[in-house]
Amino acid sequence: MLTKSRLVVAGLLVLGASSCSLAAHTKADRPSGQSNAMSNTFAGKNACNPEDHLRPFIIEWDATDMSSFEQHAANDIVFVHYEGCSLRILDECRNESIRGEQGAYKPVEWTSGSLETLDVNNEAELYAKLPLGQATLGGRVQGGEKFHMEYYVAGTRTASRDAVYTKDLDGKYGCEKATHFVYGYNLGAFGLASSKNLTASAGGSAFGFGAGGSESRSSSAEKKGGKLTTCDSDSAKEVEGCKAPIRLTLRPIRPGESPKDTAMKAPDTPESLAAAAVINAKLEMNEEAFAHFDASQRKMGAGDGKGCIKELDAYDRLNPKKQSSDPKSGYGFMRGQCLMLAGKCDAGKQLIRKSAEQAAHMKSLGPEAVDRMVESYASMHCQGKMSDRDALLKAVMDLQLGSQNSSFGVKKCQEALGVVAKLRAKVKPKDGEDHQILSLEGNLPAIVAGCFGRNGDCKAARAKMIENFTGKQGDNIRGIADAATREKTWDSLLEAYAPKCKKV
Repeated sequence: MLTKSRLVVAGLLVLGASSCSLAAHTKADRPSGQSNAMSNTFAGKNACNPEDHLRPFIIEWDATDMSSFEQHAANDIVFVHYEGCSLRILDECRNESIRGEQGAYKPVEWTSGSLETLDVNNEAELYAKLPLGQATLGGRVQGGEKFHMEYYVAGTRTASRDAVYTKDLDGKYGCEKATHFVYGYNLGAFGLASSKNLTASAGGSAFGFGAGGSESRSSSAEKKGGKLTTCDSDSAKEVEGCKAPIRLTLRPIRPGESPKDTAMKAPDTPESLAAAAVINAKLEMNEEAFAHFDASQRKMGAGDGKGCIKELDAYDRLNPKKQSSDPKSGYGFMRGQCLMLAGKCDAGKQLIRKSAEQAAHMKSLGPEAVDRMVESYASMHCQGKMSDRDALLKAVMDLQLGSQNSSFGVKKCQEALGVVAKLRAKVKPKDGEDHQILSLEGNLPAIVAGCFGRNGDCKAARAKMIENFTGKQGDNIRGIADAATREKTWDSLLEAYAPKCKKV
């Protein structure tokens, strides 16, 4: 970021030049009265250096950009190409088969924020405060226009990893131009407009900030994210309008390989093995081991299976008497879930099954009950390559999750339903008690309607519900002679399965 001290130095450089030299190297001052000298100083020439602006506001994004970013960040670390005053998200720099392969974001940490203001009076302030706005605002600021911005930060999400190295991205399609990754981002709302078009309200806000604020004032913003009118310190985290991404925290991708990975490849020596034996003999569950175990839990919760396994490996080295890979340790359930998240579904299922067989409180369960439990874990966590049965059960679980979560997204509902349509005829019940498969035909219309309806697409919810009524009940409804009665029956079922689609 352009600091005050750097701007002062730039000013001194200009003042120190002779008037003759200055006239020889600059054009006439702009009609606005601003000098052209800024562009010839060191600060001016480096105004779009990304390393000076690692916390940019994303004022150029519209609702579609915001939605795409949130969907990407829901499962994966976001990588960007950041050059000059331009930032581009590399949407393909991720493995869609294995969510969180390069890390994920932790749950939102909500804060009690307050309204902040920011004013742009000249080019230097534009570069220093809103570098990504240079493309659309630069010409207007050069013409003498001034801008006012208000923003409210309701919470922050940070990544499950502190650093990314170029070696981590080697050979990853779509990552060739990655320069930075989004380490964290602020959620809330902002509004920005030309100062000449604004008048502050009695509460001091030009955009109607606060509960009960004026919607017309909010609409006067030329650029905005979220709705400032919905934000206040008591309920910001509860309202959708105050949860928009508004500012990123970027970190450059570091050259080479992670020092931890390099150390893991170092050959053992008699001295290192002897030292490790002494340390291991003294350790049971020391503070460092606990820190790694705690970190593995957080990363598992964030969907970062790969990161979770790394933390558990570090824990295992410090606590050899209770390895997470040992089914008898009690930690096999956790490692199994992390293996699933990391794309190793079969290995995760095997470890969880063995752990269940060793757990004292599960000795009374029969093999059928253990199978159901293992499949339940798989349907929630498995990524990447898996059997047709596991893929089908996971898709059904995704539809069920989507029917309860409005941030799941219509696209995920479509993807899950596509897997079900592809595999439902191929996966046969194991026996007469395989209710997960046997009940699918009867349950599918409800969860399909619930997923699409909960996520805002009632038209698709109705169409997909009818399409998946393949049993006797569906035939009976289709057989109703009176079209009005038939359509009313479908509407009644839709309202029952997807309450958000109820007609007013």
